[in-house]
Amino acid sequence: MNESKVVLITGAAGNLGGKLRQHLEGRHELRLLDRENHGDTSIDQADLSHWDPDWPGRFQGVDTVFHLAADPTANQTWPKLVGPNVDAMIHVFRAAQDAGVRRIVYASSNHVMGGYKDLGEPWRITTELPPLPGTRYAVDGEQRNSNAYAAAKLFGERLGRAIAETGGPEFIAVRLGWNWPGENRPADLPTNRESWYRLMWLSNRDYAQLMQRCLEADLPGRFVIVHGMSANTAMRWDLESTRALLGYQPIDDVMRG
Repeated sequence: MNESKVVLITGAAGNLGGKLRQHLEGRHELRLLDRENHGDTSIDQADLSHWDPDWPGRFQGVDTVFHLAADPTANQTWPKLVGPNVDAMIHVFRAAQDAGVRRIVYASSNHVMGGYKDLGEPWRITTELPPLPGTRYAVDGEQRNSNAYAAAKLFGERLGRAIAETGGPEFIAVRLGWNWPGENRPADLPTNRESWYRLMWLSNRDYAQLMQRCLEADLPGRFVIVHGMSANTAMRWDLESTRALLGYQPIDDVMRG
């Protein structure tokens, strides 16, 4: 059995944070932060976009920080992203470094590579390809793009690399696929999106396994990027590096429903 660790989760009241909390409870000591706790007093309320001496102290003695807090709206505008997706990220990374945290696991996004959606080549999207941040897509006839959201996530990856390579915490950037709130079954996914989105589905149990491996795996270096999807038939996202680096073995396939 793996040794119990002290784990801090930002965005603990959200979709990803709540699912990770449920998976890790009873296995590790958890410290939970979110801007709103929705009446759950086990979650400490903290607006991470503002540096406040009251919340950085929660990072002392922490082994691993899962930074999941962010505005998840892919087509959000820059003015609404700066606080929750940029400032909060910078502050969390700073608090983790100051506290001597061993590892940061950062919820990056498939949108960092979103420009490949409309390119036929290369067909296989690996972590070695240069980023092409921003995806153009339509929802019920409305044209949208994720340029600002994707750029903020890419900035988080680059800042994480700089921190890790200059003596700060180890850093895993996880380019997460599509994890729908709730039970997150293939039948629950919206039907008004292109197959590009459906084929990057990440089931709840694969998500839990992936985060567990991010917590436990020995890394070959201080900074790694991995993809976070289930084993979806015919998807373009390459999972070989995720398997090799973390020991991740996805079980589910959106095509098997």
